[in-house]
Amino acid sequence: MPINNINQGNKALEFIDSRIKDDKYRGSRSSQHNRYIMQQVVDILKLFDKYAPNETLMPIRTADISKRPQNTAEEATYAQFCNDAKEKTKGITSKEGIGTQDAMRKNLFPDLHRMGLIVRYDKDKKPTDPFSKQSVKYVSLSDQGQKLIKGKTILEQYFIFSKGIDNLLGGYIDILLDILRDKEYGIDNLNIFEYMFFVSAVGTETSFNKSTDEAVELIKEYRNLTSTQRKSVIETLKAELNPKKFTGNKTKKRDFHNWHNKAVQVFYLLNQTVYFEVRGEQLVLKGGVNGFAETAIISTRLDRSLNEKYQYFVKNEIEKITGFELHHVVPLAWSESIHHFKLLDKWENMVYIDAFSHAKITQNRNRNVIMDFVIDDMTLTDHSKNQIYLKVQENIAYKPVNKTVMKKYNNDLLNTVK
Repeated sequence: MPINNINQGNKALEFIDSRIKDDKYRGSRSSQHNRYIMQQVVDILKLFDKYAPNETLMPIRTADISKRPQNTAEEATYAQFCNDAKEKTKGITSKEGIGTQDAMRKNLFPDLHRMGLIVRYDKDKKPTDPFSKQSVKYVSLSDQGQKLIKGKTILEQYFIFSKGIDNLLGGYIDILLDILRDKEYGIDNLNIFEYMFFVSAVGTETSFNKSTDEAVELIKEYRNLTSTQRKSVIETLKAELNPKKFTGNKTKKRDFHNWHNKAVQVFYLLNQTVYFEVRGEQLVLKGGVNGFAETAIISTRLDRSLNEKYQYFVKNEIEKITGFELHHVVPLAWSESIHHFKLLDKWENMVYIDAFSHAKITQNRNRNVIMDFVIDDMTLTDHSKNQIYLKVQENIAYKPVNKTVMKKYNNDLLNTVK
């Protein structure tokens, strides 16, 4: 049963119907289903630094305990590290602690690598790609991991940890900050289904890819439904997206509970950041001692952010263009302090670009941070030379006289925020 029948003509329901037809309906891959908090990660990394100091490489187990119960001689240090990690993390998120030899290498290490806190290597001691499956023989602490364990204050550590979670989630913190901070959107909370159905579609390589503006419009359409209708949407999807109802290969199956669990994991991770907290099933900007809101940077959903957005349009003498979006070149989530956040949240670090180019940057996990110019066209490149070319007036709206200021500011930011 198409859920559009619950309220025919509702654009949000039409979108959900369209999305679940795509084999990639669950969106991009994010985290393993790990449950940890920042303090546990800090404790584990401190132990790792004790057993493999100065970012030296630690040999790890390469086979499941069920297949080879005994550790080899070179795995002895890893085995002791895992024992200590389990003991150290007992009773926080798990009675038993986290970090068995198998769980550490198969679940936790992949997350920590994607967060940029460790580096994993193959048997030839060459770094592996954090987002692809490769055989891993060695692990070391990274520079970012060192920064985290040596953070001078809990707030500084939260900023660094939040940057890691943004890496893990593929740049979604900036999208969520944009939605929740912008008064023009009028949204100060998101429930888990709104994230699951609409926000997770932003910047995806799928048939249902949406811009941030489009996702916000769909959220508003969804909120136009009555509470009874929204409940009916969820119950219908639970019933219809049951893997037992689908035949054929795995890509043809649909599983609502698997999709929902993925969103639950994302909310769990966002709740560990300096930016957000989860109240019930609502995601909101975080307050309190380790939160953004209390700093007055973020508290005001807007004041600073909208003012800087306004300044971009004023300084570049442009009007809003349908299909274009403002983008922070160096992401807000790369902040490692309140000072960094202020530097990043400036008009000189913004570009007004077409939604297709913006999606390409999102798909590259917001790594296109190096700004350059070819006459008046702009290029945004990552450190692996992947480039987005923005043709003036076609892909980017800005005043070319500002390019010297923007380029210098970009250079200064990249030397400050690494």
